[in-house]
Amino acid sequence: MNFWIYLLIAEAIPLILFVLGGLYESNSTKYKENKISYKSIYADKDKTSFEYCNKVAAKLFGATGTLLFIVNAISLFLFGEGAITFVLLFSLFMVVLTKMMIDRLIKKKMGK
Repeated sequence: MNFWIYLLIAEAIPLILFVLGGLYESNSTKYKENKISYKSIYADKDKTSFEYCNKVAAKLFGATGTLLFIVNAISLFLFGEGAITFVLLFSLFMVVLTKMMIDRLIKKKMGK
């Protein structure tokens, strides 16, 4: 029974990333009309940069969420409940890494 609770806790971060990716993708064309969008210095310049920032964030958050969902489930099935700390730290590391990748891609595309 504890295993399923640990699995639900470990899969919360990938599910949030996947949902954020879907929200960014669906709201990528609504410039300045929504409260849920990827916030960046470059995203506020014009509509084209806003759409680009949201599409990049949607793709990377969706891909990272999907990858983490699979990796976390396999890790917990293979290593058991003792791996929950590693799984959560790995998930948080991947979230930070994805955020840095998004910012770097946007900065590279939009300006120096």
